[in-house]
Amino acid sequence: MTGGFERVVVVGASAAGLSAADGLREAGFTGSITVLGAELHQPYDRPTMSKALLVAEEDPQLLELRSPERIEASRIDLRLGHAAAGLDVDRRYVVTTYGEALPWDAVVIACGSRPREMRTLAGEVLPALRTPEDLRVLREAAARYGEMTLIGSGFIGLEVAAALVARGVTVTVLDALPLPLEPVLGTELATHLRDLHTAHGVRFRSAVAVASVTGQPGAYEVRLTDGSVHRAPFVLTGIGAEPAVDWLAGSGIEVAGGIVTDAAGRTNVPGVWAAGDVAAFHHPLLGQRVRVEHWTHAVEQGRHIGLNIARGETTPYQGVPYFWTDQYGMRFQCYGRRRAGDRSLVVEGSLDAGEFLVLFGHAGELHAAFACGRVRSLRDYRKLLARGGTWDEALALAHTNNPALDTTVSCANRKERTTHEAA
Repeated sequence: MTGGFERVVVVGASAAGLSAADGLREAGFTGSITVLGAELHQPYDRPTMSKALLVAEEDPQLLELRSPERIEASRIDLRLGHAAAGLDVDRRYVVTTYGEALPWDAVVIACGSRPREMRTLAGEVLPALRTPEDLRVLREAAARYGEMTLIGSGFIGLEVAAALVARGVTVTVLDALPLPLEPVLGTELATHLRDLHTAHGVRFRSAVAVASVTGQPGAYEVRLTDGSVHRAPFVLTGIGAEPAVDWLAGSGIEVAGGIVTDAAGRTNVPGVWAAGDVAAFHHPLLGQRVRVEHWTHAVEQGRHIGLNIARGETTPYQGVPYFWTDQYGMRFQCYGRRRAGDRSLVVEGSLDAGEFLVLFGHAGELHAAFACGRVRSLRDYRKLLARGGTWDEALALAHTNNPALDTTVSCANRKERTTHEAA
């Protein structure tokens, strides 16, 4: 068999898991591929739930990741409703919740993450948005109450806020951060994003944490750390996600903020690989271990690992981190990853105009490019990031695209003295 493997088990019918199966077949693997899906639904596209499906007027239909016909044509044994319950690395079995012991020559762990829970004082788990069942509950609550409180102003929270406002729902966002997504976007872009939401009627209670929640749907009381009490008929949490690794306890797989892998996707156990949200991998471009919770990364890394397994290779995955978010009819996109202390520079358009391209960098390094619109230019910076381009090279590209560029204008349109050394 190609790569010396005859049986591959993929844990997770996710974007990463199915892409790993695609990579295996693409590289000529002819052995068996078994994909375990914890849910009973056909594999579906999760990001659309907080975007188009939430705002849809009619009962929305899930967007399939793979049709049953394509799965059959790829000779994939897809087992829905079968989650992994344990991994025996000595005898090489994946144990399922049905009690099956599936033999493997290689395992790809792509079971993703789960929402971080918040409970009421009575012990009830507050709603989050992760599954189609969660989506149905949220849509019904929006229609019934017309008012919603969101705890957390991350990507999911902000997308949900924008979608609910479009449905005429009154939205309040609570967060311990001073500004939404400030660690990801920096102060100036985060301020711009908050102001965009505020202009559409979203109310923010920022820089104050949730101390406790009591009540039930129809009548919640959220006590904040400043002593105030916020009352709401429905509360949705979006306070981050945790890698789904509990089932690996005692397996010997190294876990530290996710399943630890090298740049190729290999864990510390031979034959076991990990991809997507669940993997904490060493990224050659970033020079550090990271866990990337975005759809494009899951697809690209999953396929890459499938190719590696089938070919018997250990080629590092070096995809540039990428995310996008749709809010109020605008698409924000980012390549790379902003770092603490980065300087931000508007190189095209302006924040006020609602179409712009911003670079992030520090000490001569280019770290990220964030844009609303300006898609063609953004792709140029993706290429530059992929080859480890410098801040000076980014400025040269910026002047090519925009000869009138003033490199003393920051995101906040403040005039500031700039030198390459300070950048």
